[in-house]
Amino acid sequence: MLYLTRPGKHATARASSVSMVKTQPSRLRGNASLNSVLLFCLLLLFTGMAQAHRLGESYIFLDVSETELTGRFEIKLSDLDKVFQLSGNEENLEQEFLARSTEVQAYLQPRLNFYDEHTIHPVVTTQSEVREHGSKYALIFFEVPSLKSVPLHIETEYQYYLDGLEPEHRSLLVIENNPRTGTVDNESQVALIFGPGTERQELRLDGLPWYEVMSTFIKHGVWHIWIGFDHILFIISLLLPSVMILRAGGWEPVGDFKSALIFVIKVITLFTVAHSVTLSLSALGIVKLPVRLVEAVIAVSIIVVALNNIFPIFNRRIWWVVFGFGLFHGLGFANVLAPLGAERSSLLTALIGFNIGVELGQLAIILVLFPLLFMIRNWRAYQFQILGLGSVAMIAISSFWFVERAFLS
Repeated sequence: MLYLTRPGKHATARASSVSMVKTQPSRLRGNASLNSVLLFCLLLLFTGMAQAHRLGESYIFLDVSETELTGRFEIKLSDLDKVFQLSGNEENLEQEFLARSTEVQAYLQPRLNFYDEHTIHPVVTTQSEVREHGSKYALIFFEVPSLKSVPLHIETEYQYYLDGLEPEHRSLLVIENNPRTGTVDNESQVALIFGPGTERQELRLDGLPWYEVMSTFIKHGVWHIWIGFDHILFIISLLLPSVMILRAGGWEPVGDFKSALIFVIKVITLFTVAHSVTLSLSALGIVKLPVRLVEAVIAVSIIVVALNNIFPIFNRRIWWVVFGFGLFHGLGFANVLAPLGAERSSLLTALIGFNIGVELGQLAIILVLFPLLFMIRNWRAYQFQILGLGSVAMIAISSFWFVERAFLS
């Protein structure tokens, strides 16, 4: 998930299955091998999720007037260290950066340009300093001297990626002051997010119409569910047993695609209702909980549901489990929505759009994974390797997240 971390301002009967084992042993052996490969790929995917849970961010802050456009880059010193190898000693990063600030300015200056009717307006860096915002940030100030009159719409191009940083790194553009929209000392509402394929975008300096706010936040919702690996893992933990049915003798493959899909839709709908409620309440400022608590409980939710896949104890009560944890997932989405901040007048539109985007993102995941799981549900090793070991992998990853979020962050 993407976080703005600056303060103040993510039934087929068993008999039929046995019959298949007896009549098609060679096919099952092949399936078991393929199953092992699939499990290995899933474990690699889960490991990648664990490693990439927190995405890097840098920032551009703009001050706008009728005749002048100025601003600054804000980049973590630790990120600049990866690019420039400033110092092996964290305590010396600030001094090393200030000593080499001219080099950093020269590196950043050509990466940001503004365009007005196809005329390029490059930035010119002026000075550098360091400030503390939870972590130490390098501030590199700039101005746009060739722009004598600031238009209402201006194309903004930022080659945001820095050599040596993770490919998931994003840069967030924030309009700090803009008298045209009444914006003063804003450090939480994000106007643009630069990422792969979005290095050049139009910046609106007169506010957005409702339909563009809606469209923008639908995209944010889809993107954030896709990079919200903890939310994805929770959905997967619910999907794994959805193609099985619990009998007295244990798990058995379901026999009907439609009934299994309807069950999945019911469960995910309940999850959707729960997280939509708390997302809305939090966005409106009615409910607030510490981020550390919310993120830790989200990790616990994956552990609980994955454990239930191995030791089914909730059975019919799984509805209450999904709904209860869905409330905390909604607060997690709210922590992502807040930094993207819409203006108060368009908050409801942004909230609706973000909710729609999250649901579209969830639906895409379900439509891809559920048919695949249904196709392989009759594999003899499904219960042990996919359902069992897959759940164990999710428990391990989520336990790591819980410790990190509850005690280390």
